[in-house]
Amino acid sequence: MSRPDAAALARERYGRVQAAMARQNVGTLLLATPHLALFASGARRVQVAGSGGAVPTVVVTAGAPAPVVFTPDPDGAPPWMPRAAIEPLRWDRERQLAHIAELVAPTPGAVASDVLAPSLRVCLERLGRECVDAAPLLAEAAAPRTAGEVAAIAAALAVARAGLAAAAAAVRPGATPAHLVAAFGENMAAARCGFPLAEGLVWRASSRFTRLAPGEPFSPGELLALEFGVYLDGHAGVAGGSVVCDGSPPSTLRRRWFTALCAMARQCRAARSTADLRAAARAAGATQVGLLAHGLGVGIEPPLVDLEMDEDGPLRAGSVLVLAPVVEGFRATRALVVREGAARWLEPAP
Repeated sequence: MSRPDAAALARERYGRVQAAMARQNVGTLLLATPHLALFASGARRVQVAGSGGAVPTVVVTAGAPAPVVFTPDPDGAPPWMPRAAIEPLRWDRERQLAHIAELVAPTPGAVASDVLAPSLRVCLERLGRECVDAAPLLAEAAAPRTAGEVAAIAAALAVARAGLAAAAAAVRPGATPAHLVAAFGENMAAARCGFPLAEGLVWRASSRFTRLAPGEPFSPGELLALEFGVYLDGHAGVAGGSVVCDGSPPSTLRRRWFTALCAMARQCRAARSTADLRAAARAAGATQVGLLAHGLGVGIEPPLVDLEMDEDGPLRAGSVLVLAPVVEGFRATRALVVREGAARWLEPAP
């Protein structure tokens, strides 16, 4: 199976961002959040000490053929991006903001930003520009995912799931989370993944989940919850599952988890909302460790569904969601595509 053209997908996404800017009368888009900046530009970001998280690293101006990217990693920009659009990340925050102001000044319309640090607010006030939240614009640009994007996410999910299986196979009395991370890493290398999505997570599961330290050994009979993720060709995959050390989780426990999963999945259609998803989870007796559900694309993306929050937002057709209910200590994830009708699963049941 051929691998997706990550650069072509990034260029296609950039076109969707430009179209959403035009519809919302936004003249400039300023992005500092790593996964949002990656979504809009296709340029990976290498975090360096002192670069901060409140100063935009990607500036998109209306009608521009490419975004301006501030980065210490020029090789991480997609090949279609002109070299003139790739600029060094300045250590001097005020100089960086002053240059951003120069890019913003000639553009018409509102300025959309995912962060609004005091220094950035002052900078925009001097220009007399209205600043709006970038989240609705990016949500509009992100959904629906194209067939190419969904295929790329599905490929990353498959690699993450295979790596999770390798990690689960390494669970035995006396083994530690470090052994599982090593097993996952071997599988990731074999699949030619560039980076893990995040640090692998291993919990001791019971009525209360406890995160295990890297060198903490497993005991026979204990229920463990695992989660690992990867980046593959610029897209993220994440997989979680539960395993009993020296055994298998009871089938009744898994069936109860699966019932809750299906109840949540029935709400994953257009015109439903994150409130509907939370209500279905509660009615099915599901709890959470971390998030109940989240979007997936070039990283962990909105919507971020938390049982402890009351925020409500629409579920958009074409978006990818990862569901992660917990039922009586059993935790696993499964990804799907939200549609107008019934959702489409992107991976087999774990």
